[in-house]
Amino acid sequence: MEKIAIVTDSTADLPLSYYEENNVQMVPLTVRFEEKSFKDWIDINPKEFYQRMRDSDILPKTSQPSVAQFAQVYQELAGEAEQIVSIHLSSELSGTVQAAEMARDMANVPVTVIDTKSASLGTGLIVDAAVRAKRAGLSAEEVIKKGREATDRIKIVFLVGTLKYLHLGGRIGKAQALLGSMLSIKPILTLNEGVVTPYKKVKGLKKAYSEMKSFFLQNVTGKGALYAVFAHADCLDEMQRLREMIKSETRNAAALIESEIGSVIGTYVGPGAFAIAFYEDPADQEKGG
Repeated sequence: MEKIAIVTDSTADLPLSYYEENNVQMVPLTVRFEEKSFKDWIDINPKEFYQRMRDSDILPKTSQPSVAQFAQVYQELAGEAEQIVSIHLSSELSGTVQAAEMARDMANVPVTVIDTKSASLGTGLIVDAAVRAKRAGLSAEEVIKKGREATDRIKIVFLVGTLKYLHLGGRIGKAQALLGSMLSIKPILTLNEGVVTPYKKVKGLKKAYSEMKSFFLQNVTGKGALYAVFAHADCLDEMQRLREMIKSETRNAAALIESEIGSVIGTYVGPGAFAIAFYEDPADQEKGG
């Protein structure tokens, strides 16, 4: 059996216990409040981050891991792995993929970098696809294939309380057109090829839930195993309400993960955001709903 190491970054927003339990190396991004820097998920937890964000008039700054950080991780793993699979958030949102690719060329072991074209638990879901493939004893080539297939199939829909943070942080993408909307409008967004893209704009939270549920139902075929994740930015009740609305549709899901949106992604979506990401694997027909 090939010795395979899996690497990701902190914006996968998986619970810290997940990395330890599944032997995944997580490289943290950094968030800065004025003069103080914190390693995402390590030095600051989401609850503390959102409280600081609410108390500050200044948008935090974020920075990707350096090439040297990735090179060090790859070097450390080279002693125990024959192949490294490095899975990261959309290159449209961060330079993390590019840093990983530069470090790859310095590694003493083959490294495959996967641009998930996603963020938060969308990336986490793709990491989990690779983890499950590795656990099943598949080859590095097949682990990479599973990760890339999940990347191509994944759908994500999320609601933000305000577009302010995406706009100020320069990550608003095609949702720029919604900026002038009335305050009562709830912007529902998705990611298209890694770019933030408007899905619907609706009045009121009740309608927003309905549209998010519709997005999910329109993109689930029932052909193959369903893998889904739910994430929230300090609004657990809202996220759980969404999950409850589609509970009957996810009852037979092969895997469900819940987590918080960490400080780096939270810098851009702001408190009050919540999301669902999911995909189906036709190869796992026996696990399908």
